[in-house]
Amino acid sequence: MATIPDALNLALKHHQAGRLKEAEAVYRQILQVQPQHPDALHLLGVIAHQSGHNDVAIELITKAIALDSSKAEYHNNLGNALQEQGDLDEAVVCLRQAVALNPGYAEAHANLANALVRQGILDEAVTSFRRALTLRPDFADAHYNLGNTLQKQGMLKEAVASYKRAVEIKPDFILAHMNLGDVLQEQGSLAEAVACYLRALALTPDFADAYNNLGNALKAQGKPAEAVACYRQALTLKPDCGAIHQSLGIALQEQGELEAAVASYRRALAVDPDDARLHANLATTLL
Repeated sequence: MATIPDALNLALKHHQAGRLKEAEAVYRQILQVQPQHPDALHLLGVIAHQSGHNDVAIELITKAIALDSSKAEYHNNLGNALQEQGDLDEAVVCLRQAVALNPGYAEAHANLANALVRQGILDEAVTSFRRALTLRPDFADAHYNLGNTLQKQGMLKEAVASYKRAVEIKPDFILAHMNLGDVLQEQGSLAEAVACYLRALALTPDFADAYNNLGNALKAQGKPAEAVACYRQALTLKPDCGAIHQSLGIALQEQGELEAAVASYRRALAVDPDDARLHANLATTLL
């Protein structure tokens, strides 16, 4: 093997290019020569996290931190792995340490915000997202997640602005188009919502939820026939979704297609037999 710095540079090139197996092999070679190499342990842990093996990631990155606790990246990545494992309290501790070590670390502020959202601490999460965006204004994911958090808080105007900024930065951001459409629909801006869902479908034509939400917006516009077509298209992609069968049933009922509506409600009840609204809709249609 070349010198350890040369080997680490080679492994990083593989890693950054997405060649994880090649990177992992070189990190392991480094650790055979120097078992206490903190960077190799940390980066091997990052690969484990990227591969979905968070328990292994936590073990490796914890070892790296025991050897060198001064690296904000170590604490950030340990926090991410802990968050994926559902250990939110420990994740927040690690992510707070990351931003304490490097206050200019935008990704760590955003990751801390995501963990705080999962804990239900929304005001502090918004503050952390805004810090991340002050440091990195073109951080599309942070704009999107800030929008999600603002939407949860009922701050719809601010959420719209965040989603719009996300799709300005990243025009192919499908979920941002979808969520922007949802908030616009909630605000009653139906034409804009329809445009958002159509953009999402242009990017991903097999997106069942986008067809469903488009159907909801069209129905709210007083276009039940077009809504029915959207719901049926959604069900070709997601045939076992009770919510879509229910939406189809409502639209069919509004059009006076009562037998078809009854069939849709019964399909929905097969998925969710305890939905009181479904039973009520079916009873009304049968009557």
